[in-house]
Amino acid sequence: MAERATGSDDPFNETVATTGLFLLITAIIALAFALASWTMAETVIGAFAGAVALLSFVSSILCFKAQATEPTPAPAEVAA
Repeated sequence: MAERATGSDDPFNETVATTGLFLLITAIIALAFALASWTMAETVIGAFAGAVALLSFVSSILCFKAQATEPTPAPAEVAA
């Protein structure tokens, strides 16, 4: 069985980091939409957008945490 390579060039780490960034941008946009809807007295839309913002933010934090806890590869020992 092939082991999954860890490091900065690992596609899995790149995917998790990119997903976390997209979720964070989604959370910021949803928060702005929630605040705008709340000031226009659209409470249902504002509450839904707030829930989306909260869910996106928590998901992005979990993505960043999953990427940060990836084991680092052990340095290769060179025998001379």
